[in-house]
Amino acid sequence: MATYQTGDRYSAAAAADFTGKRYTIVKTDSNGDIVNASAATDAILGVIDNEPTLGRTADVVTVNSDGTFKVKAGGVISKDAYLTSDSNGAAVATTTTGNRVFGRALTSAVSGQIVEYLKLSEKY
Repeated sequence: MATYQTGDRYSAAAAADFTGKRYTIVKTDSNGDIVNASAATDAILGVIDNEPTLGRTADVVTVNSDGTFKVKAGGVISKDAYLTSDSNGAAVATTTTGNRVFGRALTSAVSGQIVEYLKLSEKY
């Protein structure tokens, strides 16, 4: 039976331990469980908003909803930069065609900082 979730959040089981990984970029694995995004070309689901351990419920703020949210920077990000994922699920700036863009930075940041972004549903 198919299920659905309303709103700008998605919940599913964590396929890894997300302790200390709040505000990282995530996707779903082949089982529909939540894992960190690991490439700029991944099918990005959104940004995780909690720190579940393996098998617990992950709460994800989805990319194609309205408003702003927070994400952990994986490098230097300039205000208004388009954002994608690095290999660790952190946000990095991109202008590369084919990269999945999930948002636009509203402030500047350096690696490890939390940056506010405007949610977008793919620019490229």
